[in-house]
Amino acid sequence: MPDLRQRFGDRLVEALKARIRSGASPEISPEAFAAGLGRAYPDAEIDGFLDAAADDGLLTRDEGWICAVATCRQPMDADARAGHLCPTCDTDDRETGEEPLHVVRYRIQGGVSRDIHWLIAVHGMNTRGQWQEDFSWRIANKLKYSAPVLIYKYGWASWDVLFAWRHRQLARGLGERIRAAVTFARSNGITAPPDIVVHSFGSRLFSLVLLDEAFSDLRFGRVITAGCIIRPDFDWSRLIVGGRVEAVLNHCGGKDRPVPWAHYTIPGTGPAARRGFGDPKAFNAMDADFGHSSCFARANLTDNLGKGGLWDRFLQHPLETFSDPRLFTPEAWRPAWWPARLIVRLVVLALVGAVVLGVFGAFAIGAYEVAGCLRGLVARIGPIIGLN
Repeated sequence: MPDLRQRFGDRLVEALKARIRSGASPEISPEAFAAGLGRAYPDAEIDGFLDAAADDGLLTRDEGWICAVATCRQPMDADARAGHLCPTCDTDDRETGEEPLHVVRYRIQGGVSRDIHWLIAVHGMNTRGQWQEDFSWRIANKLKYSAPVLIYKYGWASWDVLFAWRHRQLARGLGERIRAAVTFARSNGITAPPDIVVHSFGSRLFSLVLLDEAFSDLRFGRVITAGCIIRPDFDWSRLIVGGRVEAVLNHCGGKDRPVPWAHYTIPGTGPAARRGFGDPKAFNAMDADFGHSSCFARANLTDNLGKGGLWDRFLQHPLETFSDPRLFTPEAWRPAWWPARLIVRLVVLALVGAVVLGVFGAFAIGAYEVAGCLRGLVARIGPIIGLN
């Protein structure tokens, strides 16, 4: 709503957003809107603002006529006006001298809310993803209807995340599991695409599913990323315009320390959780004090999913009115110099190799010493028990 804000100021824009987010009746009357602002009606500015909101597609403008009798005020169609007789109170306006009143009403476009039909939660690396269970429980308790939550766990990933082939392997497992879940959901009458929350390395796997032609049949509703290690220049617009994804919210943390290192150590990744997505169709929200998993701390998860919380509004409210003080537009991002990334990756691989060799070496030495001890033991007690 930048144009509306520039022309009419913050107060009217925020009042309209609050009215849409309230989930009340989709009809807005200029009189009630003015009263909510403590202003008398008629008000030319409010009429102009609501008309401009209709021009922008946020509202639809309906004109009509109502009975002039104060105790009636019911709609009168063209035939009733032509016959001068109110169909509700049978008043003949030729007798009263009061002609039908012309009224304008506005209706909210796209509904006042959307349903969460079902969700998927994908955790980060080296975690049980305990937040997924908490997330599922809170979703079940916040909604007045059943919304299944698929909790996907891809296993324990460690040094193998340094290799792109392993990413693709894990992403195929995720894609196949989602496809099976979609098939099952449809068999139970749930035809809407799932919303999805992905964390850390789970965001990398999800991005690969979206880019893999083998899974081009999969569609998703609204996407929430947290601790995200997808590249900030990821092309969300193509996926949104193509119907693969409805919308994406990237919840960033100003103290997310692992994310900048991911770009240097894990192939194909980037610091989206710190820098934000540059795509104009993506929403980026920054909590300056959040670390890598702060979104899923119990108190923060309660705030995010509670009524009026950031995630609650993103998942359930119209995108046209979605806003938050934490939303920001990121600066342009460029990948780090590739030789620097290569050097860091080679160093990490060397360290991992040294650790692996050290573990195997220690195991070999230990096994050799154990074998020596066993040989000595046999040499000592063998004659006694008749082994020699």
